[in-house]
Amino acid sequence: MKQPKRVGIFGGSFNPIHNAHISLVTAFAKKLKLDKVLIIPTANSPHKAPNSLIDPIHRLNMCKLACEGVKKAEVCDIEITRQGISYTVDTLAMLKELYPDSELFLLMGADMFMTFDTWREPDRILSMASICTVPRNDDDEKILREKEKEYIAKGAKSFILDIKKIDISSTMIRQLTYNDESFTKYVDPKVEKYIYANYLYMNKGTVNYARFEKVLKARMGEKRYIHSVNVATEAQRLAKKYGADIEKAKLAGTLHDITKETPSNDQLEIINNSGIELNFVESSSPKLWHAIAGAGFVRDVMGIDDEDVFNAIRYHTSGRAEMSLLEKCVFIADFTGAERDYDGVDEMRALADKSLAEAMAFGLSFSLSDLAKRRLAIDPNSLACYNEVVLLLGKSSNKK
Repeated sequence: MKQPKRVGIFGGSFNPIHNAHISLVTAFAKKLKLDKVLIIPTANSPHKAPNSLIDPIHRLNMCKLACEGVKKAEVCDIEITRQGISYTVDTLAMLKELYPDSELFLLMGADMFMTFDTWREPDRILSMASICTVPRNDDDEKILREKEKEYIAKGAKSFILDIKKIDISSTMIRQLTYNDESFTKYVDPKVEKYIYANYLYMNKGTVNYARFEKVLKARMGEKRYIHSVNVATEAQRLAKKYGADIEKAKLAGTLHDITKETPSNDQLEIINNSGIELNFVESSSPKLWHAIAGAGFVRDVMGIDDEDVFNAIRYHTSGRAEMSLLEKCVFIADFTGAERDYDGVDEMRALADKSLAEAMAFGLSFSLSDLAKRRLAIDPNSLACYNEVVLLLGKSSNKK
């Protein structure tokens, strides 16, 4: 394969990647007549405090989304694959092997240019690549030119380019996200959706339904979103009627299907990362995973650490013995949301207004009969829940 003659290397934390990054890539490529620009997110930056970066896989994925359709841009995972501290000198050495006939151009911001001589093995870096930067303003350019003289004296090939810099920073985007303020105009729409879908940079543990709406819409289609809203509404109604916590009912109802449209393998990964143990039926029944993964996601990713809310989400499909009042309200609301139109839904709604136990028995009978007819395994949690409910109803009947 013919190698590109001129390759730009644009590394950074990209936490997250934003429109100014893409603008610089395009401008650098044009000014330096580059054939390719490699976008290289760091694994662990020597310039950042430990634990200040989100998972490198998220940053890599956002880079790929932002660079789709960007001419000459190519995302490279060389530092993430290598792991450890991402030293530029090591990356350039590897790229020299991959592109032995190419001229390399190291692209960087003005602050990085000014401190370049403090990096690991700067002289070796200068022997492998030209260093290129962009001034932030006129005063900045004078300082950069003075610093450039030092580098040239050491044999550097340097370019200080006249490129208009867009005033956007990753820090600003993270702060806007944390404060639940709009950052739409600063990032690619696909990156914005990814940030909401994965709950990145957000104020974990806090309840904000405007934020939750964006998160849910990033993770599911409109039909599923409407279902989630309807379940929340019905769960609140039932909670008010039977004395459960109304705010928790709204919260659990809103978020109960948050991983419903997540691929099964990803659901299982969330479950494993959350340390949730599955019983023998759950482990072999992917249709049950979305509820369990949803509980793990809400607790461990979103930071909403409430045991009753966790259980209401985890068991909203299967049910279980000794369900709390909140769990029962969410379980029944999932059957009776406004958009539900299956045979028997009207009877289920009527029973829900009469008795939680009657509605539970009806819903469980419906689900278990369907599973039995299709010769599918039945979760022991569902059987335990059914037995508890019918025995309770039997005792109530005998007392009359």
